[in-house]
Amino acid sequence: MNNFHDNRERQFEEYLRDGVTAAKAGQRRLAQSLLERALYIKNNDARPYIWLSATTDDPREQIEYLEKAVAVDPANAAARRGLALLTGKIEPQKLMPEGAGMERGSLPREVEANGKALSCPKCGGRMTFDIQYMQLTCEYCGYREAAPESKTQPEEAEQALDFYVPTTRGHRWAAAQQLFKCERCGALSLLPPGQKAVECSYCGANQLVQSPEHEELIDPQLIALMQLNEQQVNDLARRWLSKGLFSPDGLFHSNSTLRLRPAYYSCWTFDGVVEARWSCEVAEGNGNSKRWLPASGVEARFFNDVLVSGVSALPTRELDRLAPFYLEDMKEFKPEYLAGWPALLYDCSLSDASLVGREKVLRKLRPELYSLVEMGREKRNLNISGGSWSGLTFKHILLPLWIGSYQFQGKEYRLMINGQTGKIIGSKPKDTFKQFMALLSILAMILLILLIVWIFAGNSGLF
Repeated sequence: MNNFHDNRERQFEEYLRDGVTAAKAGQRRLAQSLLERALYIKNNDARPYIWLSATTDDPREQIEYLEKAVAVDPANAAARRGLALLTGKIEPQKLMPEGAGMERGSLPREVEANGKALSCPKCGGRMTFDIQYMQLTCEYCGYREAAPESKTQPEEAEQALDFYVPTTRGHRWAAAQQLFKCERCGALSLLPPGQKAVECSYCGANQLVQSPEHEELIDPQLIALMQLNEQQVNDLARRWLSKGLFSPDGLFHSNSTLRLRPAYYSCWTFDGVVEARWSCEVAEGNGNSKRWLPASGVEARFFNDVLVSGVSALPTRELDRLAPFYLEDMKEFKPEYLAGWPALLYDCSLSDASLVGREKVLRKLRPELYSLVEMGREKRNLNISGGSWSGLTFKHILLPLWIGSYQFQGKEYRLMINGQTGKIIGSKPKDTFKQFMALLSILAMILLILLIVWIFAGNSGLF
C-alpha cells in the first residue's frame, strides 16, 4: 500500500515537473495535458492549477484556475497574488520586480507639499478637533461641526498582506522633506518627512499636508482618538515625577522645564495564523536508563492585532511598554480628526514591519511551547526552526501619544504618555544620598536581627 502511494506521488511530481517545463517553453497544449494528468492523480495540490492559468490568455479561464488553486490552498501566496492581479486588486505597474527592494538613496530627498486649511465656515477662523466634545470647533466664534461618522469597524479595515507586499507601495516609506506652501497665506516652510498635519508658523492655520509622496504610501485605515488634553497630561506627569522612593526632593519643582508635545504616530497591526515547526529532545526512562530521544512537530497558533511601530523614533519595545491601547475603540480615519493635532506617517515600510511582527509572534510562542508540546514529558533543547504563515492581514493605524522631556541638574530626561490611558513610561534621576541611606538602613536591620539571634542563642546555651 505504501509503495502504491509512493509511486503515485512520484508520478504526480513527474507530470507536474514536465508540465511546468512545457509551460515555460511555450508548449501550451502539452503543458495542459501533463498538468491535467497530474491533477487526475492528485487534485488537492494548488501548483497544477497555478501553472494551468499560464497556459491560456482568456482572463476568465485564468481566474477559474486560480480560484481553484486558492480553494485547495487558501494560504498560497502565488495564487492569491495572481487572482488579485486579474481582478484588479493589484495594479500590474505597481508590482516590485522579482528580488528587488527599495533603497533610501533611490527615494526623493525633497518634495513640494500643499496645505488644505481647515477654516470656520462662519467666520473663517481656525478649526480644531475638540477631543472633549469630539467635534470640529472654531477657536474664535465657537462654531461646532459634527465629527465625521465612522462607518468602518476595526475588523472590517483589515487588508490582505499578500496584495501589498509584492507592490512598490508595500516597500515605500515617508523619506522626503516637504517644502510646504500654506494655503491661506502662501508662506513656505520645510517640514520633516511624513508630517501629515501642521500649524502654519506664519498665520497659525491648521492644515492637512498633501504631497505626491503621500499618494505612494498606504493610507491610515483607523485612528485611536486622543483622550487627554494638555492640562490632563501635565497633571499626570507632575504626579509621576513626585512618586518614587529615591526621587530627588527637588524633582517635582524642576518640572517647570517639562515640555510635552502631542502627535498621532503611524503603527501597524497584523493578524493571521502561524504553523511553527519545533524540535526538541524528550526523556525516556528513569535514572541510569534514561535516554534522550529526538522529537519534532508543528504547532498552529492564531494571532491578532500584533502591534508594530511604523515610526523609527518610536521603537516597538517602547510602544509595547505603553500598552494597552484600546484598539477595539478605534474610528475610521478621517483627515478632520487631525485638525490641530500633528501626525507622523510611517518611515518603516509595511514589508519591514511584517517581519518585525512575525518575530514578535515567534518570540511570544517560544516560552509557551515548552508546556504545549510533548505534555507531561521532560524536555530539553526546545527550538523553533521557522513557521508557515497564512491568512495574514494588516491595518495601518494612528495612535495618540504625548512625548516630551525635562531638565534636572543639567541632564535631560525623556518621558512618553499613552494618549488613551494616561500610562507613563520614561526615565527619572535617582537621589544617591537616599539610596545610600536606604542601604545603611538595610544593613543596620540585618545587624540588628543577627544581634537578636546571637543574644537569644546565648541565653539558650546554644553557644
